[in-house]
Amino acid sequence: MHGFFLFAPVEKENAGPGSGVERKVRAQHRALQQYVDCTLSILPPAEYSQSFLERVWRRLPGTAAWRKWSYDGAFDGADFLYIRQVYHDASFTRYLRAIRRRNPTIKLIYEIPTYPYDKETARSLSRLPFDLKERHNRAKAAKYMDRIVTFYGQKEIWGIPCIDLINGYDFSAVQIPKRVQGETIHILSVSATAFWHGYDRMIEGLHDYYAHGGKEAIVYHMVGNTLPEHQVLVEQYGLADHVVFHGRLDGQALAAVYEQCLLGVDILGGHRKDFPVSSTLKSREYAAYGLPLITSSPVDYLPRDYEYQLLVPYDDSPVNMESVLEFYHKIYDTGEPDQTAQKIRAYAESRCDMKITMKPVADWLLEEMI
Repeated sequence: MHGFFLFAPVEKENAGPGSGVERKVRAQHRALQQYVDCTLSILPPAEYSQSFLERVWRRLPGTAAWRKWSYDGAFDGADFLYIRQVYHDASFTRYLRAIRRRNPTIKLIYEIPTYPYDKETARSLSRLPFDLKERHNRAKAAKYMDRIVTFYGQKEIWGIPCIDLINGYDFSAVQIPKRVQGETIHILSVSATAFWHGYDRMIEGLHDYYAHGGKEAIVYHMVGNTLPEHQVLVEQYGLADHVVFHGRLDGQALAAVYEQCLLGVDILGGHRKDFPVSSTLKSREYAAYGLPLITSSPVDYLPRDYEYQLLVPYDDSPVNMESVLEFYHKIYDTGEPDQTAQKIRAYAESRCDMKITMKPVADWLLEEMI
């Protein structure tokens, strides 16, 4: 049996060695390869100009919204194709149809990173044509799919049976750094940031804390792309000493920030897109680095009362920094950071190692090939 794993990122921030998404894809591929012969194919990010004519053209029915898909026969003769990409339009539907016509027996598995996802982007008149194209074409594209991989418990999407996974992580790629607990409390979020991550709630919470006489020194490190509204809030509230925008980091630069921080921030805006449970990549990465986490959407592999998970309200209220400080001191004032980190990592690794989480995909393929 031989097949392909196709990754087609749209945005540049989801491509390259600095992207957590691409690191995850490569880890998924390595894990799948341990069960079946599989070749990884990564397309470059979608490219399009910002000319007026092209902006109009991309919004018309039947045109390519982001990537101009064209099948060149690369997967002819393959037993299976696993696809991760995030937008459906007529161009992508034609691409799947061409693959299926050239390869009638190929097993086509399609991964949906988050579902439902209609609320992931803010509604606007300029986005409406893209949203309409997406909703119209996803049902058409689904006709060519054999299974959909999802991470949120769905049994069926668009009439296609699901392979329900939890997000995995390649723990071998990360070492827990040596940390020293100091007087300043360093908190971290790492993300390709969108409005539904809800990090504005952390900034609002810091504002409330210091406006009401808070004394402890807290620094919130935001790694990834920066939303303009976050910068506006930090400037408006005078929080430049308490919020650091690092931009995208990888390698030693990212490791250095992880070395400073003793808490990680997962999803705080899950309610903004009907996201009641978290299966995010960042929740696994925090665990690999041994960090307790703060979230409003309980993490899927953790019990709700897990001692290293702080659940904050599932709404738009500012994060109560007093509860964060209580959580922090309860963990670190009674134990060594290294011991805590090892305990967190061991628990996550036993449930979320990528080889474990990708096995249901391999099992289905092997059953289909018998």
